[in-house]
Amino acid sequence: MSALRLRNRWGLLATLTLTVGASSTAPVAAQEEAEQRTAELIGQVVSASTGLPIEGARVLFMGSGGGGITDAEGNFRIPNAPAGKDSIEVRFLGYEPSYQVLELEPDVTTRVTLMLSRTVVRIADLTVEVRQTRRARNLSGFVERMDRGFGTFYTPREIRNRNPRLPSDLLRGEPNVSVGRIEYGRAEVFLGDGGRLGCPPALYLDGMYQPGLQFDDLPREDLGAVEVYKRDVETPMEFMRTGSTCGAIVVWTPGGPGFLDWAGELPEPFE
Repeated sequence: MSALRLRNRWGLLATLTLTVGASSTAPVAAQEEAEQRTAELIGQVVSASTGLPIEGARVLFMGSGGGGITDAEGNFRIPNAPAGKDSIEVRFLGYEPSYQVLELEPDVTTRVTLMLSRTVVRIADLTVEVRQTRRARNLSGFVERMDRGFGTFYTPREIRNRNPRLPSDLLRGEPNVSVGRIEYGRAEVFLGDGGRLGCPPALYLDGMYQPGLQFDDLPREDLGAVEVYKRDVETPMEFMRTGSTCGAIVVWTPGGPGFLDWAGELPEPFE
């Protein structure tokens, strides 16, 4: 075979290889470009009962993890949200979490109005609940529960000494406590032991159950005193929910009824 014919054959083979390679990568590149396209989501979070704007509500994309926080007028803006279908979650202290599915068009601004409803705590026996709340609100059981030896307790002095930036920072490094990465101003807290570490605890605020809220949904300033029960077997009856086996975090706020009188009467080293 002549050298000229050999060069022609190699040239044809190289051309075919480049053509096939370009055609096979073109759909992949187009798909990646489509997947990376973004959209803008703007809107307002309001109270379902009053229609008034809610400041400080968290708006989070469940799939991508992006999100934002509402301003004083309840408005938010998420400029680089992934285009396509995703679920969003809206949270604010004292309100039931809200969920909504949105489909954002690429390079298009979508405007929404999101509503939150006040948390309603249903009780089966009013008499029992009132008795429990009265005892809880004056904090008479804090030292008593601490003396039993079950749970982990943080007194006002200990909280001041630790000076946590977020509520979850108070629990970092504690045995049988898992604190996740901080994302959008909060970290998830899980309690348990052994293979069960990963259980989301119930949250109580001044003795009242707060459904749908996490520890880091509370402002740092709300940490007056804290009780942590990592397992259901050590959780006091007043802080147990029907069907819950994940323990509880109980927070007493400095602005709660009777807190200042209670804290002032604590003996060393509990103050």
